[in-house]
Amino acid sequence: MHSKETYENKMRHQLEELKEEIGELRNKAARAETNLQLEYYTLVDELQVKLETADQKFHLLTQAGEDDWEEFKTEFELVWGSVRELIKSVTSP
Repeated sequence: MHSKETYENKMRHQLEELKEEIGELRNKAARAETNLQLEYYTLVDELQVKLETADQKFHLLTQAGEDDWEEFKTEFELVWGSVRELIKSVTSP
């Protein structure tokens, strides 16, 4: 398999995992004490916005030709890094 395809498959899988994590965080927020719910929902909403941006960048990445692919990969990885940092901060004890 070509490295572009391998990378896209790996990132597609990670995006799906992140969507599942956001769903779990929403459930956790729903069960949280009232004083923590607003904080959880705010973080989950912020995470959802960043995920949507990452999804858009990923779509552009998958549509890019060989010549432009590296540029789109760099843009995607910047967004993906911020998504991962936010999820880490949300899920850390």
